[in-house]
This record gives sequence, structure tokens and C-alpha cells, in this order.
Amino acid sequence: AFNTPFVTKDVSGKVQNNQLAVGSYDGSIVLYNAENNSGELLQVLEGPSDVEFLTFHPKGGTVLLAGSIADGTIWMYHTPSKSCLQVFVGHEGGVTAGAFTPDGKWVVSVGQDGTCRVWAPKTGMSRHVFRLMDGGGHGGGDGSVGAGLTCLAVGGGQDGQLAICGGEDGNAYVVHISGKKMLAKLSHFEEAPKTTTTNNNNNDGMDDDNTEEARSIEAVGFCPPTTTGTAHWCATGGVDGILKVWNMNVATGTSTAQLRQRCVREDAPQAAGITRLVWHATQPLVICSYTDGVVCVWDVRVGTMVGSLTGHEDMINGMSVSFVEGSDVAVVVTGSDDKMVKMFEFCP
Repeated sequence: AFNTPFVTKDVSGKVQNNQLAVGSYDGSIVLYNAENNSGELLQVLEGPSDVEFLTFHPKGGTVLLAGSIADGTIWMYHTPSKSCLQVFVGHEGGVTAGAFTPDGKWVVSVGQDGTCRVWAPKTGMSRHVFRLMDGGGHGGGDGSVGAGLTCLAVGGGQDGQLAICGGEDGNAYVVHISGKKMLAKLSHFEEAPKTTTTNNNNNDGMDDDNTEEARSIEAVGFCPPTTTGTAHWCATGGVDGILKVWNMNVATGTSTAQLRQRCVREDAPQAAGITRLVWHATQPLVICSYTDGVVCVWDVRVGTMVGSLTGHEDMINGMSVSFVEGSDVAVVVTGSDDKMVKMFEFCP
């Protein structure tokens, strides 16, 4: 995670250094100097085991949030003093994603337990719990294991209080944080899950294995509110490789959502799943990374691909997009299972 977008917004008026935070499954959080591409190691923070996500506070970029996929805790640090300010405890499974709200007043997290939780940063207390999926990944009362939440985006709606959570059940859930209400359930997958049968030819007396088709939503995002014509839109990306764009009719006070576009690649020999998506800052474009190592740029008004970025030989696990000030140029940084980090420049 970079703190670069927030360093000029420190409430004290002091401009902080540009930093890059890198989390690892060994429990370490390493901060590097991002000034002039120096890459100097600044400090190492002791964090939770199996760090799944990192994100900076939007006011100043000195407070860092880290979540654990192993123990379900979320840690909040003050990087200048190298101190841990809070540990948020409450998820009953691993935490898969988290973020500060755009105004910095709340922490929002989602997890394998199927819940979206809102926390007060100053006290560490839970403000509200949205129980979006029965049972969650922790299992239901009948002993079955349910699906969990995989991804999160915040800052949607006219008031910036909407959050969207993607689930392993193929649905995305839109909630209003301060209103404590679920506004919409978006069904990314149109058909019922298919069941595939694997024959057991070992003559060991075991029954055939039935495996349900994967239906997880892996990426979600809101269109920036300043983009003309698509300000109330959001997007979902699934393991099916389809990008869906929705119009959230929140301006009229209703809880409806309309499917506007369905973006499908025609260049992939097999269905490559979407791993990350980012809306362009000023244009009605969505940038998606895929499991086959390709990045595609979609014009969501018409559902057509307007560009692709290639070079990786394996799945893209992470993608960060920044925008050149005063222009529409996007700088895309990707990390892949091919052990390579690549930087691309895309100009619409």
C-alpha cells in the first residue's frame, strides 16, 4: 500500500514522507521510502500473522491498517512512532479486506465469517455488524460450511457512505454504513451453480465426489462520484472472468440496482478469472487484472475493451493504479505468481 495520495492531507499541516508498506504471511510489515524511487528500508513493524491487506488512513498517510487472514484481527499503527494504536477483535474467521471510509472516521472490514463490520478507530469498538451471509465461512448451525466475503470497496453514493462486499456465493452486497442498512444484493452469476461429478475408478468403495462450480466474486469497486454519467455505478468481477457494471439507483432513495454492462473477453482461450479491478479516476473506464496474467481496460458505457497490458506469464495477484496529475494517464503496477512486478502506462 502507498500513502502517496494522502501525504499532503495531514491534519497537523506537516507533509509526511512518501512510503510503501508491504505485508507478508510471515507477520512482518515493512515500510520503504518511496521518495525519488529510493527504496530505502525505513522500518519493520511487528504485525498479525498472515497479513492479508494493508491500507493507509486518508488524512495524512501516517496511520496504517493491517488485517490477518489467520486470526481475524485488524491492527492499526501510527507509523512515525512505530506504535500500535488499536487491535480490532470480533471476526469469527479470517479477515479478507478492510479500508478506512473516505472521511477517515470509520474502519470497515469483511471476512470469512460472512460479516461486514464497522469499527470506531479511536476506541476499537464495533459500531455495527452486517451479517450478510448465513453461516459464513465459519459454518452454520447445521454443521455446514458457508461462503465468506472476499473483497470490499468503500466511498460509494452521494454521501460516500456506501460499501460493497463481494462474496463466495456469487453475490455482492451494498450497505449504507451510517444508515446501518443493506441496500442491494447484486447477483453476479445468472445461472444456478453447476455440479460436476468425478468418477472414482480406484474400486475402493468410495462414492463419487460432487464438486460445485466456483462462483466467487473476487473484485468490486465504485465509480468515482466526479465521473460524468456514471457516478452511481459500481462493478463486480468474478472467477468466471466476467466484469459486470451496475447502476445503483441510490439518488432516488430506492434499493434497486440495474445491470448496465456485461464485459467478456474474447481473446482468452479459456475463461480467465478476474482478480482485481480499479475504476479510472476521470474516465468511465474499469481496469481489470486476470488469472492468465493479462490486464484489460474496459469502456463500461458500451462494454468494449479499449486496451490490454501483457507481459506476465502467470496469475496477477495484486494491482495498484495511480493517475498522473493533470492528465488521464494511468500507471498500473501488477504483481504476479511469475515472481515479477511490472509497471505499465496506459493513456485512454
